[in-house]
Amino acid sequence: MLNMAASMLSTLVSLAISFVLSPILIEKLDFEAQGFMTLATDFVSYANIAAMALNSMAGRFITVSLTKGDLKKANEYFNSTMYANMGIVGFLFIPSVLIVLFLDKLINISPALMADVKILFALTFINFFITIVSTTFSTATFAANRLDLQALRSIESQFIRMGILMLTFFLLPIHISYVALASLLQTSYLCITYIHYTKKLLPDIHVSKKYFSLSSVLEILSSGIWNTVMRAGQTLTNGLDILITNLLIGEKEMGYVSTSKMIVISIDTLYETIAAVFTPSLTISFAKDDKEEMLSDLKSAMKLTGFFANIPLCFVIAFGLTFYTVWLPKTTTNDELVIIYILTLLTMAGTIVGGAISPLFNVYTVVNKLKWNSIITLLMGVMNTIIVFILLETTPLSVFAVAGVSSALGIIKNLTFTPMYAAHCLNVKKSTFYPVIIRYIIVSGVMAALFIGFEKLIPVYYNWGYIILSVFACGIAGCIINLLFLFEKKERAMFWDILERLIKKR
Repeated sequence: MLNMAASMLSTLVSLAISFVLSPILIEKLDFEAQGFMTLATDFVSYANIAAMALNSMAGRFITVSLTKGDLKKANEYFNSTMYANMGIVGFLFIPSVLIVLFLDKLINISPALMADVKILFALTFINFFITIVSTTFSTATFAANRLDLQALRSIESQFIRMGILMLTFFLLPIHISYVALASLLQTSYLCITYIHYTKKLLPDIHVSKKYFSLSSVLEILSSGIWNTVMRAGQTLTNGLDILITNLLIGEKEMGYVSTSKMIVISIDTLYETIAAVFTPSLTISFAKDDKEEMLSDLKSAMKLTGFFANIPLCFVIAFGLTFYTVWLPKTTTNDELVIIYILTLLTMAGTIVGGAISPLFNVYTVVNKLKWNSIITLLMGVMNTIIVFILLETTPLSVFAVAGVSSALGIIKNLTFTPMYAAHCLNVKKSTFYPVIIRYIIVSGVMAALFIGFEKLIPVYYNWGYIILSVFACGIAGCIINLLFLFEKKERAMFWDILERLIKKR
């Protein structure tokens, strides 16, 4: 539980920084600046598809080998992954330089932001290269099941990032490239800590060319290639929305979509952080062939991720428009606020279901059965792209089509294929996970209705005091509802343990 508490704290610090900075950027540079920040990150995610096959499975292979005591194989997996990552960086370097140089030919950029956006993209790509090189070393805390150490260093890195942003934003003229610079220095710090923990936690792992094995690279790739296919599908589903909006609708509308995704991405990040904490223990349980423990941990993880998803999601459904009115700059028009709120609801629709589903995606990696989930995700991504283009050409839905189609397809997949295929991978009944999912949906529906009723009954005040009191009231009500109706004895004990550890961290 220390892993979970530390990871949550790290995530919350990161989200707090983002929410403080975004209104400042929007006020000074308009909505399109927010859009370009997201678009730069999306471009990196496109490039990361090339590395996904290797890095998505490296931690699993290294951990299983260490658990079984096969140190030679663990060293081969570690070193082979590291040197292969260096090769990927070399392969992507020239295309990245060309993208930055000719960026204005690829996307629409206003002349006033041209230089700043190019610097933003350049720094973002450099940050990506450092991340790729350091990825192998980050498996040390995963393999040792000490993600709490990684999370604590991540918290420190967030404060480094915050310090740099405060210095640049308050002492210098505001530029969006400062955000990328701060992230670059943050990643550099994390890279150093990953190397330190590799030496400390995995003393039997040694960096040496003699351990490089092409067959080990190919073995990992043969499993991880399906993660690449899946990431391509995810990109077609959720990763092209900002780019499509920039090219086919407009730069300002791109900013609306980007801003509307902030809350959803924040909530996704929060519950995915919780889900990721269970991955090492699931991998170890699989290596020990302890299916009963795996199922127990999975169901607990589904309820815990659901807990951290449905409370903020239901709050946004009820109080989202008021929140945007208070949070965004005063120059934001009522029409813009309504557009962003509707986009948020459309994007959030898929996330509500995903809250309880997220831990099931770990099953495919742990048991090394990635093929069919990846194929289905890719097909869904292709369908999403085609449907969005058709709707943009034939209807006046505009940005609402971009946000709504992916959510609709995601709901269908996560209520049908995802739980059944996870059960299939574990050789249990196809209905194994549905009781938890149905329970979660019912509890979330009741919670949303309660929050909406609360919002209708009390007078609305457009200030931070009202928002904070509403968050406090809904947070307490949501916790009580989840503790009573979503959780069982095991999850309640885990929740109180997390809360206790978070309090001790203060």
